[in-house]
Amino acid sequence: MPDAKRAERVQRFRKSRRERGDKEVNVWIPGLLNTAIDQAVESGRFKSREAVITHALEAMFAQKDRNVVT
Repeated sequence: MPDAKRAERVQRFRKSRRERGDKEVNVWIPGLLNTAIDQAVESGRFKSREAVITHALEAMFAQKDRNVVT
């Protein structure tokens, strides 16, 4: 039953991520962004799509010296 083992592995992975404070979200992104993300991974700049998206979000929201006018 490889599917049952895989499901257990995924559940453990998600549980460990939740325990460390991560949150899983689903978002729709425009095709051009999807292509750019794929290219960043294919070029070797990032290891995964998750790494690209996390980097972009951190650059936008986690910098302390950021001056943003809303």
